[in-house]
Amino acid sequence: MKLLSILVFWLVCLTNVFGQTDTTTQKIYNVNLPYEGGGSLVFIGVSALGFKQLDRVAAFDQADVVHLDPNSVNAFDRSVIFNNPANYDRAQKRSDLFLNVSILSPLLLMADKRIRKDWLDLLTLYVVTHAVDNAIYFASAYSVRRARPFTYNPDVPLETKVGVAKSNSFYSGHVSFSSTATFFLAKVFTDYHRIKGWKRVGIFTLVSVPPALVAYNRMEAGKHFKTDVMLGFAVGAASGILIPELHKRIKKSKAVALEPFFSASGQKGLTLNYHF
Repeated sequence: MKLLSILVFWLVCLTNVFGQTDTTTQKIYNVNLPYEGGGSLVFIGVSALGFKQLDRVAAFDQADVVHLDPNSVNAFDRSVIFNNPANYDRAQKRSDLFLNVSILSPLLLMADKRIRKDWLDLLTLYVVTHAVDNAIYFASAYSVRRARPFTYNPDVPLETKVGVAKSNSFYSGHVSFSSTATFFLAKVFTDYHRIKGWKRVGIFTLVSVPPALVAYNRMEAGKHFKTDVMLGFAVGAASGILIPELHKRIKKSKAVALEPFFSASGQKGLTLNYHF
């Protein structure tokens, strides 16, 4: 679902004509198009296989389920276990909808003339940001086995609790991918327009709504605990903010550079310089 949304985002950007390029404004971000764009797109494509493998790794059989005790879950998370199973399917569909809306939301940046002149850089940066978020998610999801809330629910039939993708509750990928996208949107918009203070806080608060809706519905669907969605939100928001920040152009000169030197005595060589 996420991969499809990112590919749609990519294709829409590639097939739209955004008018004449305005070269009067210096670029905000320093992006290596061939390496970062190509490498990240390949990584996200391969991630489709990673998700399928994760589902298999997170499989439960009947012996796994019978040992699950709701009382073993911490009090903060425990209430999610007893959500009504009749609402699972509708909540799942809503979470997928809000996820896709979130992933496509950075297309709104293309309505801004100042921003859309750098559309290829931003498209590449967006794919890089999701690739980093994916990498963090896989490192966590493959390492930690946590049963999904619905597997504890006594009102859920046993046959629903066994099979693939039952012990990958930690942490919520849906929420992480969603907040990565919306916080990327806010970060880019506020960087280009140099928005600071309470107005910036307001924009970031606004973009937190879609991933919050994803989080609520993932819990309603019995897929994640409160701590799972909270961590997913935090990881995604950090990715959406920090990856563009790391690409931000503070100076025209490179932060780290090798430079030749020559002395009056005839010595020559290279120096490694770091520019603050």
